[in-house]
Parts: sequence; C-alpha cells; structure tokens
Amino acid sequence: MLRCWTIMLCAILLTFPASAKSRITKLTFDFSEHARVMYVVVPEKPEAMPVVVLLHGSGRNGEIMAQAWKDLAGQEGFIVAAPDAFDPASWGSLMDPPEFFSAVVEQVKAIHAVDESRIYLFGHSAGAAYALFLAVMDSDLFAATAVHAGALQANPDGLFEQADRKMPIAIWVGDHDPNFPVDTVEATRRLYAANGYEIKLNLIPNHDHNYYAISDQVNGKAWDFLKGVRLKSASNAGQP
Repeated sequence: MLRCWTIMLCAILLTFPASAKSRITKLTFDFSEHARVMYVVVPEKPEAMPVVVLLHGSGRNGEIMAQAWKDLAGQEGFIVAAPDAFDPASWGSLMDPPEFFSAVVEQVKAIHAVDESRIYLFGHSAGAAYALFLAVMDSDLFAATAVHAGALQANPDGLFEQADRKMPIAIWVGDHDPNFPVDTVEATRRLYAANGYEIKLNLIPNHDHNYYAISDQVNGKAWDFLKGVRLKSASNAGQP
C-alpha cells in the first residue's frame, strides 16, 4: 500500500513540474528619477528563456497581469515581466517611453538569461492600445505583439515612418465589446495593413471586454502566435 501511494505521489508531482513552482516576484527599480514597480515570473529553467512583457488595463496593475499569465509561463518556459504604468489610469509616452521597456528587460536580464530574439509584448485594453503604439516605436526590442481589446487611439503624422521594422501583430476582441467595438478595431487593422504590417484580427464570439474571464483562452492563443516569431537582429547575448 505504501509503495502504491508513493507511485501515485510521484505521478502527481511529475504532472505539474513547472507551473507549481512558478511564483510572482515584485521588483522595484529606478527609471528617470522615479521608483518603478514590476512583477516577474521566472520559471526554474537554467537556459535562456523568452520574455513576455505585459501591459495592464486602466485602473489595474502589473500584478493582475502576471497572475493571469504565471501558470502558462511555468508550463511553456518563458519569463513574464509586468510593469505598472506610471499613471495607473493609462500608459503614456512621456512617463512610459520605449526606453522604459528596455529598462524593464534589463531588470529581467539581471536575474536570468534571456533569449533576446524572443522578447514579446502583450497588452489588454489601455495596455493593448499602448502596445499597438509600441509595436511601431519599439520594434527593435519586441519580436511580435499580441493584444486583447485595443485599438490605436490616434494616428500621428509620421508615426509609421519611425518603425525600424514591421513586426507581426495579432488582435483579439469580443464581438460585444462596448469599449472597443469591432468596427473601431477593424479600422486599426486596416491602418496597420495599409502601412505594410502583417496583422490579424481575431473575433471572440459572445465576448465583451472582460479579459480576466477568458484570460487562459486568450493567453494560450496569444502565446501560440508569439512564440514562433524571432527578432533576426537580436544578438542573443543571453543564450548559453
């Protein structure tokens, strides 16, 4: 009987090797003379890992995004980095410029080796809108961008001319989203496509704006999209 229970216990432990050990760690660092906060999940793997940078929605913080992604990160073997916006209500280019996200990645590199060709971006709502902006402005850092419920808030003159490269982008949005109606999101898709981007819009049937209700579903599909893209110009200095 004891031997039987031992075998069963070992089987249970082997079923959840990575996700059971994944935990969220809060880090504080200085950027532009301000203390900034981010939440990270680093699975127990010795080799260099991909990184997914997560941008939260209005009124939320990085911790809730890290919580939504931590199990998938443990199962798939990638690092989560979820910073707080300077203003919890919104992301902005003045206090959260592209250089801020380079600093976020540098904080990750300080604790674990990173596959620099596989640094990705994901955002929800206000974080999704800003991620679409960063997909243009920070194209030398991120290999690809995926978002849930977001659209480009404005089209400043010369925005797309500032991109070093045109990364792949995927958008998920509910067909009943009151904050980002399908027509608005489709207009964003057409704008990026007209500027040479490979961008795909995925409609979620009978879904509104509530990302957290279906985060497992969205995150899994987003990761399947992201993980196959590599930044060809990356040095991969963190790889063994």
